[in-house]
Amino acid sequence: MARFFATATFLTYVSLVASGLAHAAPARRQLGNLECNIDRAEIIFHVATLSGVVNTLGNNTNLVAANNTVDADVMALQSGTQGAGAAIKQIVIALINGEVADPDLRDQVGGNLTVIQGALGDLSSTDNSTSALLDMALTEFTNSVNAANGVVNNCK
Repeated sequence: MARFFATATFLTYVSLVASGLAHAAPARRQLGNLECNIDRAEIIFHVATLSGVVNTLGNNTNLVAANNTVDADVMALQSGTQGAGAAIKQIVIALINGEVADPDLRDQVGGNLTVIQGALGDLSSTDNSTSALLDMALTEFTNSVNAANGVVNNCK
């Protein structure tokens, strides 16, 4: 009988230790240092702000496209900001849940930022308010790219 209780106690101990390892704290890379987390917050903020500017541009009738149609460029801007935002959201959810974010999500963010860059480079306007919106979109895009590069460089 004593052997049974000793074995049961040992197995209980092993299962508790194993469950503790299965739910261990997130790795340092996931938590990140202060600089890493600032970059993460910045990319979330700038992509969200860019998305708002893009939605305003989508309703603008004073846009001119150099190579594509205005509608195609606006759709590319909208899909690019939505795609980057969705990938960032999945990364954030993984970090909150203590999971490792899929590395392909970083590629999705980068790919969508590339789509945005192409569309922004194609659009222009002679209208002052529309030009100001395009400048704001370009500024937010640049800030998003800088923050994304910061995440890649600082979240190791």
